[in-house]
Amino acid sequence: MQYLAFVPYLITFSGIGLSYAGMLPAMVGWAMSALGVLFGLGLAVIVIFVGQSGLLWTAVFAVLPSVIAIPMVINDLRYPRINDVATDVENPPIFVAALQATPNVVRDMTFPEKNKPIIREAYPNVRPLILDERLDQVFQCVETLVKIQPGWVITRRDAKTHTLEGEVTTSFFRFVDDFVIHVSEQEDKALINMRSKSRDGLVDAGANAKRIQRFFEQLENFKETGPHVEG
Repeated sequence: MQYLAFVPYLITFSGIGLSYAGMLPAMVGWAMSALGVLFGLGLAVIVIFVGQSGLLWTAVFAVLPSVIAIPMVINDLRYPRINDVATDVENPPIFVAALQATPNVVRDMTFPEKNKPIIREAYPNVRPLILDERLDQVFQCVETLVKIQPGWVITRRDAKTHTLEGEVTTSFFRFVDDFVIHVSEQEDKALINMRSKSRDGLVDAGANAKRIQRFFEQLENFKETGPHVEG
């Protein structure tokens, strides 16, 4: 039975590795990894109930993935059950290129009405950014920063409406999220709005809100320090 302790690791890392290599959809890889964690937890419980002292280390080894994963899951549960976040919930930027992506063809890409009060309460700092710079200059800065973000790819650039749209591929399971950034003029200043939406799952563990906040922080510092992205 002691060899079964390696099975949770085999299942978990196979899910991560296969999804990272593009051999499995991200959600399938995540589910496979979760199955590995649950297998290890179940094996540990069986060993404890069997009561064989010689298999104690087998139980400890098998349960280690659970010890790491469970606190992460508990932390993720702190975030609201949404996967679409915008800085302007009343007039969020609209996806265009994302509608043509194969996974999105059957999805409703309109901004959910129910998300509005949730975002206002849970993410009060996710709001439009105003910069005292020319519209064209800010749009150029936005484009430059988007291009150097790890895993970000521009799928649509509309210079007339000062809109950028793209995809973000996460580094772990290779989940793909959609984003759109719109720059407009407000009283001789540049008003930047952004929307970020996950393609998979009903919850995002705060990923979309964090993405927007990090990008806006970089954009604010652009003039003083130039484009810089922390790895």
